[in-house]
Amino acid sequence: MDSDHRSLKNKTKAIIENFWIRSLHKADTEIWTYKDLQLPLARIKRLMKVEEEVKMVASEVPILFSKVAEMFIEELTLRAWINTEENKRRILQKNDISAAVKTSDVYDFLIFIVPRNELDPSYTAYEETSTFDESMKGFETDFIKRPPPFNGKNNNLS
Repeated sequence: MDSDHRSLKNKTKAIIENFWIRSLHKADTEIWTYKDLQLPLARIKRLMKVEEEVKMVASEVPILFSKVAEMFIEELTLRAWINTEENKRRILQKNDISAAVKTSDVYDFLIFIVPRNELDPSYTAYEETSTFDESMKGFETDFIKRPPPFNGKNNNLS
């Protein structure tokens, strides 16, 4: 079983590495235009200007942010899909995203945003047989169980 676990972990690593090789090659060779973007630039600009100190944004910056966000979403989805296939399912579920968040330290900032699905028995089984990084196994905080109280003020993290 240990060799199966290691083999699956190596396969996952190879899939992720292949994704990044393709993505970086695509980024190096493509010329991006406004019509190629999947995310709305107006919304990206608005999010960038939430920070009060940001007064002006160069025209190429929202395009870059859009492409970075697309790559982020694609990689997280790929990691979640790997979990879906490991569990012999065909539908990506919320618990797959939660499992994907635990696969890399890069996603640590999402630990408090992506809820754990404790009620789903397949999720518990996945945690026991996970091929991903086990360092976050059993990680819980009160923040996940109970969001911060609304105090009538703007609770944005800025």
